[in-house]
Amino acid sequence: MAVEITPEQEIWVMTTEGSEITGYNRQYLEKLAYKNWRLPENERVIKVRFRARRYEVWLPDLLRYIDEIGYGPHQNKQ
Repeated sequence: MAVEITPEQEIWVMTTEGSEITGYNRQYLEKLAYKNWRLPENERVIKVRFRARRYEVWLPDLLRYIDEIGYGPHQNKQ
């Protein structure tokens, strides 16, 4: 992954922005954010917050998830 994030930076991104940065499908990231949002805060793999009827994810957690657990980016099926 080419993007390097320092731990002290507070970087919240919408799922659309996260998909542009990571190359993952936006719907996949929305589903991932929803699943993490439904978990108790101390059990979440990725920090998620819900603002303005949209999910925001903590970018350093998202990048770590992709490096450790992710299955690779998928393109939109149109």
